[in-house]
Amino acid sequence: MAMGLVDRTGTRARPARRVPVRPDAELERLRTLDGARLLLERARALVDAGWVQDAFYVVRDRHGELRPVSPFGLLMLTRGDVVGACLVGAVSHATGTLDRRAGRRAQAAVAVDALHEALVGRPVDTPHPSARAGRVRELARWNDEPDRTREDVLALLDAAISRTITAAVR
Repeated sequence: MAMGLVDRTGTRARPARRVPVRPDAELERLRTLDGARLLLERARALVDAGWVQDAFYVVRDRHGELRPVSPFGLLMLTRGDVVGACLVGAVSHATGTLDRRAGRRAQAAVAVDALHEALVGRPVDTPHPSARAGRVRELARWNDEPDRTREDVLALLDAAISRTITAAVR
């Protein structure tokens, strides 16, 4: 028979309940920044492979032809069919490649904020989700400006990646 813990009065004490340990806030912040950096790096690779304006994605059809696709059209395809994307489409596509347990939404939000900060050249406040949605629309409009180039988009992604790295070492 196993012996239990006994308190001073001679009665058997209940085992202490385990309290879930909350991860350190700084460690969580660093994980989120690292995930955002990874997301931005994957988005950059997709834009580098094939950048598009006025559409979210570019896919190769069964005849080998490239064609633009909206986010809704992608529902009929697999993620592997995507061979290029606009800035926002690339971030969205990269978000789907992250581990669901690692806080994808937080990482995507940080990535969008880093992109917007790189675009406007100054830090931004953590916004309400509707304000962040406005930033996404602004990034999409910026991507689709007629004189925009793939190099411009890659430079913005590089600047956003740098911002996540800099934020992690502060």
